[in-house]
Amino acid sequence: MRVSSKHRTATRVGVVVLICGGAITTVEAQVDRRDVPIVSQPQQRFSSGQDLQPIYEGWVRNGDGTFTFHMGYLNRNYAEEPHVPVGANNFLSPGPPDQGQPTYFYPRTQRYQFLVTVPADWGSTQELVWELTHNGSTQHLYAWLQPEWEIDQKNITSILNLQRGRSNDDLYADGSPVVTIDPVQTVALPNTLALTARVTDDGLPVDLPERVPRTRDPTLQRSTDAPPLPDNIVTYTRPMPPRNGLAVRWVVYRGPAEVIFDSNEFVAWKEGDEGDGKTSSAFTTTATFSEPGNYVLRAVASDGMLLTPANIEVVVTRTE
Repeated sequence: MRVSSKHRTATRVGVVVLICGGAITTVEAQVDRRDVPIVSQPQQRFSSGQDLQPIYEGWVRNGDGTFTFHMGYLNRNYAEEPHVPVGANNFLSPGPPDQGQPTYFYPRTQRYQFLVTVPADWGSTQELVWELTHNGSTQHLYAWLQPEWEIDQKNITSILNLQRGRSNDDLYADGSPVVTIDPVQTVALPNTLALTARVTDDGLPVDLPERVPRTRDPTLQRSTDAPPLPDNIVTYTRPMPPRNGLAVRWVVYRGPAEVIFDSNEFVAWKEGDEGDGKTSSAFTTTATFSEPGNYVLRAVASDGMLLTPANIEVVVTRTE
């Protein structure tokens, strides 16, 4: 990633000893502070205490001459889900500090989380900067119109591992699902909130054959009297949508605290649900809040290959 000279900050981290013609010379080693994570030891996983790294995914050329930057983030924690409100610790520039970025951060890598569209006269070297500070570490994203970083739907689907063997013709014929969320009212704790996302689609892509469950040779099965596996290894698995049909996953996009939904995974259409599961359906969940505040909740709809997010603002109050 290119770094603007105006943003580079060198930090002394030690000395390098050079032997030239028998003479010993010491040279101070310097490194960009942004390139040193809080934890630099390899193969270590931490539940909390680490920082957040904004990710520049690339840019798209729009039909009206404007350009759209795609952005995501890496939360280096495996369990901690920080809330960093828009302000001194979470802002974009130039322009207003709030340009639609998330304030609630799920663990590990979360790709293609939001978009920022810039005008047609945006210079080829002009940069959009996202600055994010957490746990005492400040990290930056620099988005600019680097020619090699122009992307399309193929790049996005490949990165997210959603094409799943379908052809490029299938990909480019598929239209993204359309999702809307039924309006909701302010909710007062300790009450819960019912949320319904309605999804319509073009019926594509064509369904893939169902996967045959993997089996293991009996000699590789764990013995029934084997000691339990350790459960203290920190891990995180990104939820994936089903291969076929419509599905929705609910997440917190902005908010001061975790929200519990009926499921953390994508919920697929099933027989008896509204619609046919290919061109239309509705997905309802119950949201349980622990803290009052202003939230933005997101429904991510999938048609088996393409994803579409929709947001809804919810105000949570505390019962007097």
